[in-house]
Formats: sequence, C-alpha cells, structure tokens
Amino acid sequence: MRSIESVVVCGVGAVGAAAVERLHAMDPACVTVVADGARRERLEREGLTVNGRRFSPRVAAPSALTPADLLLVGVKHGDLTAAVEDARRAVGPRTVVMSLLNGISSEATLAEAYGADKVLPAFLVGNDVVREGTHVRYQNIGRLVFGAPSNDPADPRVLTVKHLLDRAGIPCQVAADIRREQWWKFMLNVGVNQVSALLRAPYGAFMLEEVRALARRAALEVVAVSRHEGVGLVAEDVERIFPVIAGLAPAGKTSMLQDVEAGRKTEVEIFAGAVVELGRRHAVATPTNAFLGQAIAALDAIAAARGAGGVA
Repeated sequence: MRSIESVVVCGVGAVGAAAVERLHAMDPACVTVVADGARRERLEREGLTVNGRRFSPRVAAPSALTPADLLLVGVKHGDLTAAVEDARRAVGPRTVVMSLLNGISSEATLAEAYGADKVLPAFLVGNDVVREGTHVRYQNIGRLVFGAPSNDPADPRVLTVKHLLDRAGIPCQVAADIRREQWWKFMLNVGVNQVSALLRAPYGAFMLEEVRALARRAALEVVAVSRHEGVGLVAEDVERIFPVIAGLAPAGKTSMLQDVEAGRKTEVEIFAGAVVELGRRHAVATPTNAFLGQAIAALDAIAAARGAGGVA
C-alpha cells in the first residue's frame, strides 16, 4: 500500500483551514495550499491562525502546481468551477480527489473534470468551525466520512487516505454505504443550515422543540425525495440529526448562518433549490423547502443590494 506524501488543498475557508492545520502539524512539507492573486498574497503575509495557533503553510499559484497524491477541495459551491481549473495541475494519473463541499453534486463535477476513477466521495459532519478572515476556531473539528463508490472498505484509495488522516489526527470514518450517508448529511444541512440561517440561530437553539420541528419538516422532504433516487432514507434517520447538533458548541454557527451574517451569498440553491427540483422531478410536494428557499434567497438579495449601496 503506497502512502500519501503530498496533499494539495484548494479552499481554506473554515473546513479547509482546519484540515490544513492538522496536516501541517504532522508534516509541513506534505501540504500545499493553492491560491493566486490577492488571496495568495494575504496567505503568504498573514498565514493561517487556527484555535490561536498561527502557522504559514506552503502556498502555490495554480500554474506552479505539480501532481499530488491527494487533492482536497473545500471551496463554496459557487466557486467550484473556478477551483476545478485552479487545481487542475495538481491532478495526475494517481491522484485521489476528495470534496469537502456541502450538497450532493460536487463529486459529479469533479468526476467530469478529472475522471470518476480519481474521486473518493466524502463529507464532513459534527464540526463547529467558525472562520473570520484568516482566523479559524472550533471546539469540534468534526469527522470526515468517506468511502469508495463500490463501498469496498479494502479499496486501496480508502486505505491510503485513512492512513493519512489517522497520522494527521483528523477524525475519520469509512462509510458502509457512502451514497446513503452523503444523503443523510445533505438532509442534515437542508434542515439545520437553512433553519439556522433564517432564524439567525446558533446550534444551541436546536435544543428547542419549536426550532427542531421546523428543521424536521425540511428534512422529511429530503426523506420523501430520496425514495425516488434509490437512496431510501427513513423518518428515523431525521432523528439522528439532533444528537449530532447537541454535541456541538452551543454558540457555534452553521456555515450558512456565517454567510448570512457576513453578507456573503449562501448555498441555498444546493439545499432547498435541490430539494424543490427533485420534488418537481418526482411529483413530491416540498412546501417547507420552497418557503425556506424563497426566504433565504430574499436574504441573499438584501445582502447583495446592501453591497451595491441600494439598501440601508
């Protein structure tokens, strides 16, 4: 079994920065952050600070990359197309590619760009990472769940990635059924991220039954459409969400709430937008996600208008 000696990370937001910090602590020479322009200058000038520890990872422009053993993509959904091009030189014949993005569509984009044989489906769950500029803090780094599309736990790519994550101290789990587990995480995001953004509610608010009830309604619509997608989530899967949220820092915030508070565009199109579209495709009613999608899109419009000087 070959080991992973070189990792390129494209996207050092909250999740990406936390991963880079663990990899850098293990071996500074093994990890490279891809960035260009002002973002590269800022990283080279300020480095990254994670839980109060400042460090300076190696930074490379897209044109300076060479094939790595592992590519981690941790950008926002709206930046994925650009990230694919930025990281293209990091992908060689033996590179393993893993997405840290939310939603259930990024693997298909990466597979189309680099080849399906290189993509190892993955997602992060149970993290409460918050980013402010180049500073990141968390109480729980979360768990990286991944697996081969075949669900073979002995897949060489799975074994090599798990070995690396264990060495770096990044909690991980090989999924027994990665597609079903990805849909479960999608369901969690649809319920929790969107409700938190609309209500401006931190994780602690999900101790309230009134807040859970709204998240549950949104999540159950994912259960309904999943049955038509060959995934088959059940209502009991929804209740698995709340113990995970209860284990996070009560004052912690979802990525979508962080986007709303910072005036950044949210990822509502890959949450409510995806559920509503699947509902149309399969003739399944999705009224809760239709409402959440419209409401959060309105927040996006207000933020955009404020940025342009059109709203006080």
